[in-house]
Amino acid sequence: MNNFSVTTQLSQVEYCKLFVRLSYKQRLYQIITIMGVLLLILSIIRFFTTSIVSERTQWFLFCFSVYCLVLFPLIVWLRAKRIYKGNQGLQSSIHYTFTETGLTLNASGIESKFGWKDFGNVQQTKDFFLLFGYNRAAYFIKMKDLTAEQMVFIKTKIMSSQSENTEEKPSIEN
Repeated sequence: MNNFSVTTQLSQVEYCKLFVRLSYKQRLYQIITIMGVLLLILSIIRFFTTSIVSERTQWFLFCFSVYCLVLFPLIVWLRAKRIYKGNQGLQSSIHYTFTETGLTLNASGIESKFGWKDFGNVQQTKDFFLLFGYNRAAYFIKMKDLTAEQMVFIKTKIMSSQSENTEEKPSIEN
């Protein structure tokens, strides 16, 4: 496939939704959500039964469950909003150029070059094609901006560079 370029621009709402979705894929966020659900169930059961838990403790459990299920996701959303507002590169259009050797990214006049070996994973959502670097950064392209052939090209390059990386590691022999 020949080199190709894609330009993507994310709105603040799109970025915040994506940020929250990716955050809740992490184990810590899942544990906090599960804790919130369990504490909510426990506090509801406490209202209808007698318990050894004091009324103060009961209200604390209920308030903590509200924090886990309502306020915590709101805090994550506000964090994403602050990141978006503080990063000019996210607010402007991002120009990606894909070649046989890697990817060049241009955002707000700042150019970054990456080899395919710099990426560890590719993920597809309904709206986005995500490239995950080993530095935990996610580079996102709107699905509507890519063709199926281009997605296959990117996936193939990243997967082949991963297999090359595992083959290059020396093995220890006795």
